[in-house]
Amino acid sequence: MAWIDIKSGVVADTVRDNGELVAKDTSFTIGGIEFVTADVQAMGNLTVPLIGLLENMELAITKIGLDRGLGTMSKLEAHNFEFRWVQNVVREDGSQNVEGCKAFVRTLPATTPELGVEVGSVTETEHTYNITRVQLFVNGEELYCVDRLAQTLRILGVDYMEPINNLL
Repeated sequence: MAWIDIKSGVVADTVRDNGELVAKDTSFTIGGIEFVTADVQAMGNLTVPLIGLLENMELAITKIGLDRGLGTMSKLEAHNFEFRWVQNVVREDGSQNVEGCKAFVRTLPATTPELGVEVGSVTETEHTYNITRVQLFVNGEELYCVDRLAQTLRILGVDYMEPINNLL
């Protein structure tokens, strides 16, 4: 059986919006790739993905505290986010190391956050955006790139839109 490094906890992260540091040690969720589907007849109904057609992809960022970063992230314009985080890795020999992860995400604003303030509590805001492009790297290797406006859908170096684009 081959060994797969065990990925442990995230140690730290940063969020940049158009190059400006707007958050540290925060949480975020980058929406997954979800295909539009169609039903075909194959011994009854069979749902198949329509490669090339995607459902909306969303980004959610939970920001801690009220500061300039909140204002920057709330602008009603396109955002170019850069996420960097470090995760612990346990190797086969039991040694531990860290590896870097990066995500570059272009978005359009979906909502501006609600603001709830309570004495003695940390103020959190959740920003949501519609993703137009996302590119994910782990330890320097590109895992995937989806660029909806350029019609790119690349996973581990295979561009699944290339055959479609060549026929257009």
